[in-house]
Amino acid sequence: MRIAFLCHPYHRGGVTRWMADAALALAEKGHEVYFIAVSPVKEFYSAKGRETLLQLIGKSANTVKIISEPAGYEFEFGTPEYRAWSYKRLISKLPAGTPVILSDDHAVWEAATYMHNGYPVVGVLHADENHYYDLAEKYQSKVDLFACVSVRVKVTAKNRMPDYDPAKLVTIPCGINLPAVRTAERTDDILKLVFVGRISEYQKRAGDLIKIAELLVAQNVNFNLNIIGDGNLKPAMEKQVAEKGLQAMVQFPGWLSQQEVAEYLAGSDILLLTSDFEGTPIAMMEALAAGCGMVGTRVSGIEDYEHHTLAKDCLGVYPTGDIAAAITKIRILAAIPHIVRREAARQMAETEFSMEVCLERYLAAMHKIKWQPARMPSISFSSKRLLYSRLLAIARYAKISFSER
Repeated sequence: MRIAFLCHPYHRGGVTRWMADAALALAEKGHEVYFIAVSPVKEFYSAKGRETLLQLIGKSANTVKIISEPAGYEFEFGTPEYRAWSYKRLISKLPAGTPVILSDDHAVWEAATYMHNGYPVVGVLHADENHYYDLAEKYQSKVDLFACVSVRVKVTAKNRMPDYDPAKLVTIPCGINLPAVRTAERTDDILKLVFVGRISEYQKRAGDLIKIAELLVAQNVNFNLNIIGDGNLKPAMEKQVAEKGLQAMVQFPGWLSQQEVAEYLAGSDILLLTSDFEGTPIAMMEALAAGCGMVGTRVSGIEDYEHHTLAKDCLGVYPTGDIAAAITKIRILAAIPHIVRREAARQMAETEFSMEVCLERYLAAMHKIKWQPARMPSISFSSKRLLYSRLLAIARYAKISFSER
């Protein structure tokens, strides 16, 4: 099958990581895969040290076909219409009829749906969040398939698009590349907890981690908690840990590489996810794949597996914000023998979240797309709009440059 991925340039977490990994996996299976993204001529101001998607793909030998062009400050700081115009021109280089899988950027959706007459569109709804539902509602007439990462996302999308054909809404969690199984036995009795993600109150409710730690201390549980990641709440949480005397139990390793995160997960007993909302968390998939159990809130993508046949040995689910219930679930999972918990977690990951299972579901859904080519619209951008975008980009770039002096 011929497939294309269209993405903004930088790695910004689970959505973009999945796109790179999925493209590589499909190419390895012999499909004709294209990856479309601009290539920054120098690091964007918003990049903050992150890798580009093209760098991620280029780290391994592969047959993914790259469609790109250089992009500078005029792309980062110009108008959304300018960015969409850039993507439209890149899409036009695809072989006609190639389905295009979209990332979560407005300009990406605007460009791909504009080019719909030449290329079927696959929109991925990665989270139970208005951002995705708003994109779906706005562009639904030009989207041939919506891949929803959880049952809740699919139900909400259906309710918000009552006139959209429900047969074109499918539930497919994003998959991951499963790491090798680690079999080293534990030699201590410390309950090893871990959090991986953005350290913020919005969505992640990271402040609940301190409340959980305090209650575990009060109940004389011998534990250690590593809070991996970065975010605007991190300084305040570090201060809280110091003020409450939790330094011996709670640490902040910072932003780590994928390999380093995998090592922490493999050496931990339970991943904690305290979120207000999710899609289907990549962190959950990676933890289970590493043989690490999980305790998380009853939100999209976690609730789908609460009653899975393997859940009793590796997964605990509690109401958002209910710290006492979280502690109960942690203690129940902690009582499961390590080897039993590890094997159940890994088995759940293999059956539900492997990249192979994910891509089989995508291919099956995409084969059912009913799409007819039509006359392509012109890819035009007036000189007046181009001038305005460039002047805006210069002004924004100058403002940021001046503020950093």
